[in-house]
Amino acid sequence: MTRTIYQTTRRSIRDNGLRYTTQYAIDTGDTDTLLTCDDIANTIRETDWLAMRLQFAKLIAPAVAIQLTTTVKI
Repeated sequence: MTRTIYQTTRRSIRDNGLRYTTQYAIDTGDTDTLLTCDDIANTIRETDWLAMRLQFAKLIAPAVAIQLTTTVKI
């Protein structure tokens, strides 16, 4: 994986979503993008978001921890 492939894949995920980008990579046979999507999905699944939120709450402030770990616009 090169930096360009990674940045292009992340941009597509941000604009279109992870599932769409993964399906597009499958449909077009783009192995590099598919492997990048798989790596990103594994990282998302392996992250303990509650533990990260608690760590942020201890280090910073609870309100900031919620803002940093949520997808909802506050």
